[in-house]
Amino acid sequence: MNDGKIKTGTPGLDRMLHGGFVPHRPYIVSGAPGSGKTVLSMQFLLEGIQGGERCLFVALEEPPNEIKQNMRSFRWPVDDIEMLDGNSDVRRFEPTPVIEISTEVEPVKMREIEDRIRKTPDFESHEVTVHSLQQLLKNTFIKRRYERVVVDSMTALKYFCMREFEETLTTQSFMRFLAESKVTSLLTVELPESGDVPPETFLARGEVRLHKLRDETGIKRFISVEKYKGSSHDEFVYPFEIRESGIVVLSAEGGKAPAPL
Repeated sequence: MNDGKIKTGTPGLDRMLHGGFVPHRPYIVSGAPGSGKTVLSMQFLLEGIQGGERCLFVALEEPPNEIKQNMRSFRWPVDDIEMLDGNSDVRRFEPTPVIEISTEVEPVKMREIEDRIRKTPDFESHEVTVHSLQQLLKNTFIKRRYERVVVDSMTALKYFCMREFEETLTTQSFMRFLAESKVTSLLTVELPESGDVPPETFLARGEVRLHKLRDETGIKRFISVEKYKGSSHDEFVYPFEIRESGIVVLSAEGGKAPAPL
C-alpha cells in the first residue's frame, strides 16, 4: 500500500520512501557535482511519461541540447518530456540592464530540441530572475496541465538570479508557488563543500541526498532520505550505481545490507 504516493522512477528509492512521493509537493534532490541529480530527476519524469502524465524539465544550468545529448547514453524514451530553456544569455558582465526571460517562452518536446546550442542574441540578451521564472511557469501552467516538474538547478537560480532578493524568502515563495500549482516537483541542489546547508533543504517537504565518495578503488555512490514530511521512510544509507538503465539503488532491492558512510 502506498497511500496515494507516486513512483519515483528509480528502482529501490520507492522502497526507501515507503511507496514513493506524496503528490503535489516540492522535493529536493541534493548532492555534489556529478553525483547523479539530473539522472535521478529525469527518471522521475520518465516514470510520469510512461504513466501518461505530462512532464516538464526546467533547464537553468545546462543548455537543453547538452541535456538531450547526455541522456542518449541511457536510451530512454524521453521524446515526450517537455523542456523549458531558462538559461541566461551570457553576453556582458555588467549587472544592469537586466532583460528578463520572456514570459512568452514556450516548452518544447525533447524530440524537437536541436543538437546545437541556442545562439545568444547579438543586440539583446536575457537573464532569469525568480520573479520572471515564476511568472513564466504560471503562464505555462495555465496553458498546460503538468503532473511532474523538475527544476535543474535551484543552485544556479540562487547564484545567478537572486542578487536582488532575500534568499530564504524568495526560495520559500517559489516552493509555495509550486505546491499551490498542484505539481509534484523535484528541485536539484548542489551541496557546498563547506558543509553549509542551503535553505532549500529546510523549506522542501523532503530531501533525497546523493553522496559521492572517492577511495583507492574509485568512486563510491550512496543515497539517503534526509527527511520526508508527512511520511515514514527508510533511515539507512544505501549504495547505488548508474547503469545503462539509469540509477539503481542496490540494497534497497533486498540484495545487500545497508551501507555505512
